[in-house]
Amino acid sequence: MKKEQFKVEGMDTEFVEFRHKEHNILFTRFERIRFKGEEVREESKYLYLIYIFRKKHRVVNNHNDKKEMGSFNIICFNQVYHTFDEMVHNLIPILSEYILDQDEIFKCLYKVHNLDPRD
Repeated sequence: MKKEQFKVEGMDTEFVEFRHKEHNILFTRFERIRFKGEEVREESKYLYLIYIFRKKHRVVNNHNDKKEMGSFNIICFNQVYHTFDEMVHNLIPILSEYILDQDEIFKCLYKVHNLDPRD
């Protein structure tokens, strides 16, 4: 993914991508849209989203005895969180379903901390 694909004019957006075998895990942080002059607490300034995709290969063209394979991203999981702490608190059980290696889970958690607004 490219940062330009997540760019919204005038909004603070960030994302972290982590790949493990056939899974592509995407963590994003979007600035909430708020009314003009509205006071915003720090914990409600951003929304955090998790998307987990699995790459699947299927036949895309079956003409004239020539079979062509194509890869597709199938969404396995998506969730929205209102605070960074809430997202991180729920990450280990979610990641454990898709990543069996504990070292890879901790690498992923380390990358996710780039989205922490306190840093």
